Amino acid sequence: MTDTDVPASAHRPRWRRFSPSMGWRAFWSEIVIVVLGVAIALAANQLAEDWSWRNKVADGQARLLGDTERLFVRSAEHYAALPCVYAQLDELARRVVDSSDTLAPAPLHADPAILSSPTFVLRMPTRPWGLPTWDALVANGTATHFSQPWQDRYAQLNDGAAQIRDYRMESNRLIGRLAVLSYPIPLDASTRRDSLVDIELLRRLAGSTMVTSSQLMAFMLRDGIAPGAPAVDAYLQASGTVRFCKEQGLPLADWRAVAPAPPAR
Repeated sequence: MTDTDVPASAHRPRWRRFSPSMGWRAFWSEIVIVVLGVAIALAANQLAEDWSWRNKVADGQARLLGDTERLFVRSAEHYAALPCVYAQLDELARRVVDSSDTLAPAPLHADPAILSSPTFVLRMPTRPWGLPTWDALVANGTATHFSQPWQDRYAQLNDGAAQIRDYRMESNRLIGRLAVLSYPIPLDASTRRDSLVDIELLRRLAGSTMVTSSQLMAFMLRDGIAPGAPAVDAYLQASGTVRFCKEQGLPLADWRAVAPAPPAR
């Protein structure tokens, strides 16, 4: 058989060999339908995912309001109690300086509202600090779906809470060390110096805590996410530290003196 005897169909272009039996118009119609179906499915999936994230963000924002309120009232407690803490530290320093060779023991106190309350020579707020809801939202990826102003706001509040948490840990250690001042211990130069160093370190930490607390309050007041004054007053009225300061006739500050932070530029 010669080349001229080869059926004409054997020489058709490759794309024509696979021409669909139903015709090219029907074939491309099927392709378009498939593509549209895939596109619609992807769009529907994206819409469902967006809807799910919107719900998660809305739920997270609602839960964050509770954390924000706790952060504000605890900041207000630190702000209000600072003069009282300073007065207690002044009294402890006076005992260390004025006592003779043996310390005149500082009185021990206990909170009558707490069963088996530990005794203390100095009372100051020691609340847990943090924004656990925000930490959870960051961990599960929801935080990235918040608007940028929300992300910036809570990142800043979370940093401030973390800083106060570090202050609190060191403050608790120093409060424990100062408990020794409730004993009639011998006072040599080294003991006096160490006790005064502890007192001044605690004074510095209390002041730093107040500064950060007032900054957090100012930011929350500026952004309109601070709780109302009645809620703050009710919290302070129930505060064991505030109650102790009032019973001892020690000074307190007015948390309302904190002014809102200036608008961010």
